[in-house]
Amino acid sequence: MIEKLSYQDAQLLLEKHQVFVMPAEVHGVISGLLSCGLDIESKEYLALLSDVFNEGQSFSGELKTFLSSMYTHVSSQLNDKELQFELYLPEEEETLSDQANAVIAWISGFLLGFGLKQKDYGRLSADVKEVIQDFTEISKLDTHFDETDEDVQALYEIVEYVRISTLLCFAELGEKQVTTAAENKTIH
Repeated sequence: MIEKLSYQDAQLLLEKHQVFVMPAEVHGVISGLLSCGLDIESKEYLALLSDVFNEGQSFSGELKTFLSSMYTHVSSQLNDKELQFELYLPEEEETLSDQANAVIAWISGFLLGFGLKQKDYGRLSADVKEVIQDFTEISKLDTHFDETDEDVQALYEIVEYVRISTLLCFAELGEKQVTTAAENKTIH
C-alpha cells in the first residue's frame, strides 16, 4: 500500500484519522524501532505507534492497514541486500524547506523509535553512538533552504548520510533479530 500512496496522500490519511504528524516521522519511528533490534515478527510496533501517535488508542482499520504496510515495507527495504532503503519524504516538487522539515521529522522519529526499544546505550558500538549523536545534531538544523543548487546538494547529502547510517544501525542491531527469528522458525 505504501508504494502506491503518495506522500501527500499519506499525510491526508493520517490527518483524516486525527494523527497530526508527518508520514516521514512515522516512517522514521518504524525505521528506528527496526534499526535498534525490534523483533521483525513482533506485532508490538502497532502498540508502540499507538502510544506515540494516538494517545494509546487503537488505530482504525484503514490506518492500521497503512501502518502495517509501512512496517512491512521498511522491514523489507532494510533487509534488502542491494541497500535499496529510502527515507519516506515528500516528492522533489515540494520546496526544499518542506523537504528539509520532513527530513528533520524523519530523524526525530528515528531517534524516538530507537530510544523506545534501545535502553542500553553503553553497549552500543562507537559507530552507532556516533550515528545517534550525528542524528541529534542534524535534527537541530535550520530548515530554511534557498532553492539553490548548493542547497539541493546539501540536502541530498544529508538524506544520503541518514540513509546509510540507518542501514549501519540495522546491520549492527536489527539484522541480528532477523537471523534469530529465522533460526527460531527452523525445526531441528
